[in-house]
Amino acid sequence: MTDPLPVLVMAGGNDRVETIPEGVAPDDVLKGFKGAVRLPSGRCIAGELIQRMRDSRRFEDPVLVGPRHVYGDLVDCEISDTPGDLLANIRRFAALLTERYPERPVAVSACDILPTAEEFRSLLDEGYAPSAGSGLWWQMIAAEAEEMGVSSWKPSYHIRPAPREPLLNLYPGHLLVLRPNAVRLDWFNMFLMMAYRYRNRSVYERVIRITLRAVGLWLEEDGRLLRNFRCPGRTVAAPYGILKTYLRYTARRLAVPELAAELSRQIMVRDAAGGMPHPVAMTVTRIRSFAKDIDTRRELEEIAG
Repeated sequence: MTDPLPVLVMAGGNDRVETIPEGVAPDDVLKGFKGAVRLPSGRCIAGELIQRMRDSRRFEDPVLVGPRHVYGDLVDCEISDTPGDLLANIRRFAALLTERYPERPVAVSACDILPTAEEFRSLLDEGYAPSAGSGLWWQMIAAEAEEMGVSSWKPSYHIRPAPREPLLNLYPGHLLVLRPNAVRLDWFNMFLMMAYRYRNRSVYERVIRITLRAVGLWLEEDGRLLRNFRCPGRTVAAPYGILKTYLRYTARRLAVPELAAELSRQIMVRDAAGGMPHPVAMTVTRIRSFAKDIDTRRELEEIAG
């Protein structure tokens, strides 16, 4: 068990659905502020999540990042007020990290997952604690589609938990822990925004869109290096790393530690010697609730039932 973590609950909203997932009816997709939807218990989804986080005793009191006019009467925690759109929420998230927690590990959660208090304890004690020195920690959930219930449509990835081990069907989790001073926040925020915006599209389309959006940042960084008489190369090295990882994935040879290593190369801060004192760590778990964010009315009904 580690010390209780500060935790930010990301509670933005979107009235526009970027992509209708295959097999999901358009009218079934939830829009707006999903965290504000009330459950049979009387709490909203975000309020229930916050209470479960408290009950787990693994977090300091949560801070909700989202619009006060939506959540002010629904949750009983601090609200870091934003207009609620994705860009505004990510900008406020970055400001909180650098202003309030520059040197501490901070947990970040989507507002629309509902693990139990015991599941939070298990994931953090067994998954995060052994990697507490990492700069960014994240989980992938091993499950077959039929184990995911009405969430079986969610994108999953066939990746090896370790080199030479059998492939597993893995779903991305929705809780991460990061050290703000160990992460290139400009890069991380861009990856976070693109990953969320294109989360229900094909792997190929996500790779292309994220790479194209990132080229501007890479060019800007190489320009700064040239002005300081240092050797550039980010514009070539970063897309090459993404492409190499994608090709290993399509060949079904990618392992979780390799994915973590490439994320480290892309977004982690290097020291004066060029090393990464706090790399990315990734855990494979079978706690499915961390992959089951509530995107559809059927998923809401399953959770509420």
